[in-house]
Order: sequence, then structure tokens, then C-alpha cells
Amino acid sequence: MTPRENMLAAYRHETPEWVPNGFTDYDLWFSYGERYFGEGTGDDWFGVNWTFTPDLNSQTVTPGQDEVEDLENWKEDIHFPDLDACDWSAIAAGATKDWDRENRMSLCMFLNGPFERLMTLMGFENGVCAFLETPDEVHEFFDALTDYKCRYLKILKEYFGFDIIVYHDDWGNNQNMFISMDMWREFIKPYIQRVIDCTHELGMIFEMHSCGYIRPTVPELVEMGIDALQPLQYCNEVEEIKKEFGDRILLSGGFNTQGVLERPDATEEEIRQEVRRTLDSLAGIGGYCANAPIIDTDVVRIVSDEITAYGRNYYK
Repeated sequence: MTPRENMLAAYRHETPEWVPNGFTDYDLWFSYGERYFGEGTGDDWFGVNWTFTPDLNSQTVTPGQDEVEDLENWKEDIHFPDLDACDWSAIAAGATKDWDRENRMSLCMFLNGPFERLMTLMGFENGVCAFLETPDEVHEFFDALTDYKCRYLKILKEYFGFDIIVYHDDWGNNQNMFISMDMWREFIKPYIQRVIDCTHELGMIFEMHSCGYIRPTVPELVEMGIDALQPLQYCNEVEEIKKEFGDRILLSGGFNTQGVLERPDATEEEIRQEVRRTLDSLAGIGGYCANAPIIDTDVVRIVSDEITAYGRNYYK
């Protein structure tokens, strides 16, 4: 069994031969244009400026830039990218030239879902106020954004042939969701559903990525038809989620990243113990992939090594 076949078994809720390793068993690509990916500063396709932060080894929205203050004139203030202006054949050829489709699965991190895109354009204060002040315009914008996302999905399928789409939309901090469940159901859920349906119609696996505390959304996400959920941060009741939904969706993650893996004084043995604890809690009879959004390359090396060593004979 190849790593690809083993990973597919986990997504299909069959028992794999070993615990799939998200650090080694995927070929990964981040959706072009949804974020600036260089060092220094630069704009994404929506005109939002991002700054590279070395400590995070990532880009964050640059503070102090002009923001959309309200959505009353959003059609004039927000300009959607021209997807037809790209040479997708060349972009895909460059991105996929080293992929191993026989042995690994291909995964697109499809960035900036509706909540995140609104916050990047408006800033957090203006963005959350828009739900209350201009609800009709929020729906109009999210509807247009989802049209754009679905067009982008068709491009991703045609030119890249992805196996998995991971839709990226963070909804919480460590303690709470950013908005109430009633607001989530009204403003977020319908547009996530459309992307789920479009992804499935194109023959790809849909995996939801949402950082922070999102436990209240999980039963509804499962009913909406997601195939997998990540990163399942430890602020959620991960063992309960596994027990309740582990036979219906693949769970990816579940590590105590902030308390152990990313703690500056964590020892190598503590990191390895956390990997073993997580696999013992969540790997069960399958339906699990060991993965975590870790930045430190030394920690990535240790975690990936322990996933392989401890998970190699896990199901035998």
C-alpha cells in the first residue's frame, strides 16, 4: 500500500495500514492570489496589503492600510480578481512539476473564506459591525464571493487535478467563536455549503479548516457534508468530537500545539509524548490524519518523525 492509498483509506473510513502523516503524505499548494506570499510587503489580488513576519514565518494583513468602512457601496469599493487573466496552464505546470501523484495526495489550501475575506478588506471592527449594520449587503458580497470561489474551484480541478480542497475560514479564538451561532448560521453557513457542494460536484474531497474554538459548528458541518475537519485545535473537545463524529468525517490534527508543540521550552521528549498522546486519543480504528499547523522547522521534524515511528504499526 502506498502512502496515497493509505491516506485514501483513512478518508474512506477504512482501516489504513498506518497513521497517515500530513507532513509527508500530501503535495500542498496555497491558492494563488488569495494572499501575498513573499517577504517584505505586497498585495493580494483584492488589493489587501500583507507583511511578512519573520517570527511567524508567515504573512499577516498590514496594519494601518485603508479599509472598506462599510458595504453600502461594496460593488464600487471591492474589485474581484480576473481569473481569466492568468495563464493557469503555466502556473499549474510550475506548481505540480515535483508532485508524486502515485504516492501522495494533492491538497489545495483554499484561503480566505467569507469571514476571513471580509475581515481582510474591512478590518475586524468594521467587518463584524457590517453583520449588524448592513446585513443585506453582507449577503450580496458573500454571494458574489462564493460565485468567484466556485469559478476558482473549477480552475483548480481542471488545471491542477487536486484530490482535496481545504477551505480556510477561521471562526474563533481560544475561548469563543468570533460571532454567535445564530450569526454563523445566517451569514457563514449558506456560503460554506455552496463551496462544499461545488467541491463534491467536481469530484474532490472537501476538508474544512477553521482555527480556534469552533465546537458548536461541528454537528452542523457534519450534516452539511464535509469530508474532513482540521486543525481541530486543542481548545475544542477533540476526544468528544472523535467519539461523536469520527465515523462520519476524517479528523486531521487534534494536537495541543500551544500548550506543548509550540511552547518555547518544550523538550523533544515532551513533544514526542504529545504526538503519542494525540494518536492514542484520536487515531482509533482510522478516520484520522496526524497533522498540525506548526511553523518551527525543528519541531516539524520531531513531530513528523514521531508520527512515522509511533504510527507505523498502529493498526497491526
